[in-house]
Amino acid sequence: MKHLRRTLAVLLCLNLACTASAASAATKKPGKTFTEVPTIKFTYVPETSLESGGMKNIDISASLPGFLNMYLLDQSGNIVLTIAENQEIHSNATSFDVYAVDDNGDPLEPGLYTVSADMVSQYGVPSKTITKDTNIAESQDKETAAAAAASRKAAASGGTTASASETGKTSSSSTSSTSSTGTATKTASSSSKATAAPKATATPVPSEEMQYTEGTYAMGDEGLLIGVGVSDAAAQTDAGYWGLTADASDAEIWAALTRTMMGVDVGESESAYIYNSPDSGRKKLGTVSGISQGLNVIKERDDGWALVEAFRNEDGAFVRGYIKSDKLRVVEPNPNYGIVIDKDAQTLTVYKDGARLGSCKVSTGLPTPKYPHRETPAGEFILVTRRGSYEYYGMGYTKYTIRINGSYYLAEVPTTKKNGSKFLEMPDDLGAKATRGTVCIAHDASTDGGINAEWIWNMTDDNKKVKVLIFDDKPRTDVPVSTSK
Repeated sequence: MKHLRRTLAVLLCLNLACTASAASAATKKPGKTFTEVPTIKFTYVPETSLESGGMKNIDISASLPGFLNMYLLDQSGNIVLTIAENQEIHSNATSFDVYAVDDNGDPLEPGLYTVSADMVSQYGVPSKTITKDTNIAESQDKETAAAAAASRKAAASGGTTASASETGKTSSSSTSSTSSTGTATKTASSSSKATAAPKATATPVPSEEMQYTEGTYAMGDEGLLIGVGVSDAAAQTDAGYWGLTADASDAEIWAALTRTMMGVDVGESESAYIYNSPDSGRKKLGTVSGISQGLNVIKERDDGWALVEAFRNEDGAFVRGYIKSDKLRVVEPNPNYGIVIDKDAQTLTVYKDGARLGSCKVSTGLPTPKYPHRETPAGEFILVTRRGSYEYYGMGYTKYTIRINGSYYLAEVPTTKKNGSKFLEMPDDLGAKATRGTVCIAHDASTDGGINAEWIWNMTDDNKKVKVLIFDDKPRTDVPVSTSK
């Protein structure tokens, strides 16, 4: 049955990717091939150190972005654990936290197992299947392992709290998304409490408060400040979103929602650099994501470069610098609907045909000094790929998931299991920053217009390329202080 599910997942990926490839054919660069077979390889698999009921990382790299399936097989070739199923990965190293438990949450018997992985590229081309043996040893602390397994099982069925590790940590590269999540642990809970299962000792989440510093910048050739954390958006006759604040009038908001957007002409899970200069010896200021993320183009120069400003993916800081003009792409947003997210108020507001329909509470990304990329970047965006149900960093599943930018999504607050109805602690956090970058939306319809995640999912099904404006909660001069290496 699981082999059939795996086959159906691959066929679905092929269909979606071919549809997306055909839809974007007009924007493909001449001579670029989209039939390349992706290659994947294990960069780390624990061979002897994985204990029954314990957790270790498995690292894998891919030559192209795409959708990964990874399973743990017993010696008969049967799937005993689904590590990743149709999970999006980027064209660089990805790390998965793997618990030595079966799909029911019970500790695996010690012995020899095989890790099997395959993927389909974002263009619909399947890879070869790769395998790697791993030996699961008997747990040195059976009591703790059993308690942890029981707690995870309870959490999966809507029971007691359990420590859950985040999966899908993606490293940065020159062409792939750099806004991926980290690997810190977080305690998951639900409103339904189980009394029979013992609690595992959850790893506490440190209450790190992000610190900010003044940006660094210098005067550029155009007479504007170039760098990170510049003072304000450049003055322009029609700057749209970039000249507004969250308290702008509905007429100004609507004009910005329907205004043509300038995006970056790379894949939606890839990135492009903004530099401090168009000259040789230039330095990178940060990255912006392809297709969905908007830039404010201040000036297109005669030397093939454009002066732009945007909020970078690394930590949400505002940057002004240069990008190659041939990386720019015009995007026409939906003319009937638009969405505004105010990070200061932690609200989402929907507009239709110039009128405000209603709003609801949300929770945006909460950065820490170690994980500054958890800040949900401000800016203007176009909603792109619809993911539906999506694993929420090993802490459950989000439904109605829609990509907003790189590795950031609009999604319903997570449930304890796929297509479940029991929710984690996130509903209590709505109205405050609490996520790892995703904009989480309430399950229940708001009293102001009946807005919730399902409503937005249904609206965007009939209305493509809806623009989202995200207003920041700090001055553009502020730059997060990172302690990560």
